[in-house]
Amino acid sequence: MPVLFLNQSTNDHKPINKRSAWAQQLLSLQVNSENLNVFNNLFTLESAMTKLRSGLLLLVGIIGLVLYFSVRGLLTYSKNRTVEARSPSKVVIQKLDSPTNGNGGGRQWRASMGDIAASGVVVNCTEFADGQLSNVFILPDGIIITQSIVWPLSPSLLDTKEYESKARDAFESRVAIEPALLEFREIISEYRLDDAESKLYSSIWEVYAIRAQIRQLKRRFKEKNILSYGVNGSEVPADKNYEFETIYNKSRLEQSVYYQHGKTRLEKLFGRFPDTCFDRLMSIPVFWNPFDLNGH
Repeated sequence: MPVLFLNQSTNDHKPINKRSAWAQQLLSLQVNSENLNVFNNLFTLESAMTKLRSGLLLLVGIIGLVLYFSVRGLLTYSKNRTVEARSPSKVVIQKLDSPTNGNGGGRQWRASMGDIAASGVVVNCTEFADGQLSNVFILPDGIIITQSIVWPLSPSLLDTKEYESKARDAFESRVAIEPALLEFREIISEYRLDDAESKLYSSIWEVYAIRAQIRQLKRRFKEKNILSYGVNGSEVPADKNYEFETIYNKSRLEQSVYYQHGKTRLEKLFGRFPDTCFDRLMSIPVFWNPFDLNGH
């Protein structure tokens, strides 16, 4: 009987041990699976964070480059516009005669590059009532150059309703390819000049003519410089330094003629024209030339 009891007891516990082992294996697999899921989640999260940090660094780098070049471009643009906004520096204007001194109702004046003895370049300008300009440049060594300029806008139309109407039509037809016209209108409107509403487009076209004349003048100077010195100017004979200074000073004085005559027309149009407004307008570049309103 004792033997049979012991054998029965041993057989009764074998199924229990097997079920316990299976349960432990299943629990172990479940734990390992959970650990694997946690690891995968951590790996995915870390990968996502790494990609996010890389993306943020790239974005910061791009923004930094954009800001750098934007600020640099704005500073350069502001500097160029500030320099160009003024009539040629060191140019001295001296009025010689009153408008009634026998030149058809025009006037005479002289411009020099500061100290005449130092620069050696002077221009005597005569403005005629029909809109023509006569320049006499006196250069070093007694060289005299005469120049006749026909202003692109007729003086007979100035300060007339016909001029305002034609200028408005011209503005609307040209503004799509000449964005500077919008800037001209904004600045002139900002200063609230006398009768600005009835003369707005006339004044815009006057400013447009001045800026176009200055653009052509600067282009001619660059062309002469290239012809004299080459494209890069790396090989310049020593005796050409004198020639360059003379041509440069002549060009600056010629610019003063355009500025002075153009501003005079604006003053005739409004009675007065603030220097600050004129300087701002003269800082805006243009790309085309205004057409003659007489033919439209």
